[in-house]
Amino acid sequence: MPAQCPEIIAELIKKAQSDALRPFSLSSFFSDKPLEEVFKRIDRTMRFFSVYVLMELLDEKLWEDDRYTEKQEVHLCSRVEEEARKYWWDRNREHLKLIDERIESLKIHPEYKDMKEGDLRDKVIEDLNREIYPEMIERLKEEYQWMYEDEWEEYWKKEDPFKDRIEYRYHRRYEMPPPFNHWDDRNAWQQYYFGKDREGIFRYAQGGSGGSGQRYNHGFYGHLFALLNSEKPVPTYFFTYDSHNSFVFDRKENGLWLNPVHLIGNFQIDRKESEKILRGVNRIDRRRGQSGSRIAQSNFCTNIPADVVNRLVEEEFHKG
Repeated sequence: MPAQCPEIIAELIKKAQSDALRPFSLSSFFSDKPLEEVFKRIDRTMRFFSVYVLMELLDEKLWEDDRYTEKQEVHLCSRVEEEARKYWWDRNREHLKLIDERIESLKIHPEYKDMKEGDLRDKVIEDLNREIYPEMIERLKEEYQWMYEDEWEEYWKKEDPFKDRIEYRYHRRYEMPPPFNHWDDRNAWQQYYFGKDREGIFRYAQGGSGGSGQRYNHGFYGHLFALLNSEKPVPTYFFTYDSHNSFVFDRKENGLWLNPVHLIGNFQIDRKESEKILRGVNRIDRRRGQSGSRIAQSNFCTNIPADVVNRLVEEEFHKG
């Protein structure tokens, strides 16, 4: 529990710890109930408030500290195999046709007539990949020559594009109190919409930018709470999940504050109508955040010289 936690938030957290929170379920990305209808029928005796949580960048020194992150080992195919798969991804129809033709051909072959179709399919896919290995190897050699120039053979030998790879993924820990610990690591911020009814039951919805459902929620409930705010101020509580994974209470505002990102889009509303509804709402300044994961590969791309990285970035910049 954060220090100096407001009473209503402390009560909310206590209820969430005993799994006593309920979803609002007033509208969703799939049901799309009219905003005006929901606003007309919503229980005005509820105590409405919003909570905005900003995610700071994790301190760079802490990414490999297991108190702050979780480390995941992921096994990947070789670079040559990866290039072969990419080749067929770009030729999906041709690939599927070839697979079906070869499976039918193998079914009548004495050696494979008793093999299960799933195993036959795996064999055909593997065979098709290996048939294009020579072309993929040449592609990779050209890539290495471009990236490493005179030193490409040294990196080719060192990174061994024929070898399966191991990738380490670091996922940030979200040790916030519930319900805020259900964090989508694509988000740099999340905004929550709460209502406490006469029986003391909390209902809520969560908005953010990480997925279509979250964006819809932020738009729908942001506009709904803006309408409620026009009748009676809806307070907003600001928290930060800081660079050392501490959940910090920042301040309370007596009116509604909204992050303007994704208020319209997934939630369909006329822009002029939206501007009218949001007229009395304060806008939260957008600040840069970071997703809660990082990747470190065991080979390839981990030891690219700084001058190569700079050249790649410069070329991408000029493309734009």
